[in-house]
Amino acid sequence: MTAISGLGIYYPNEKGTQRTGISIDIQVKPTLQSIRKGDDPLIQKAITFINR
Repeated sequence: MTAISGLGIYYPNEKGTQRTGISIDIQVKPTLQSIRKGDDPLIQKAITFINR
């Protein structure tokens, strides 16, 4: 059995994501200080972004 979806995922500007992937618009990189402290800057940035 084969199934094909006709649904698409689009950005708010109606640009499609199929065959192009999701573009990264927020970059977060760990620092030496965050690694030494055991912090996870990716999680911290995600929480900050969700709470704004």
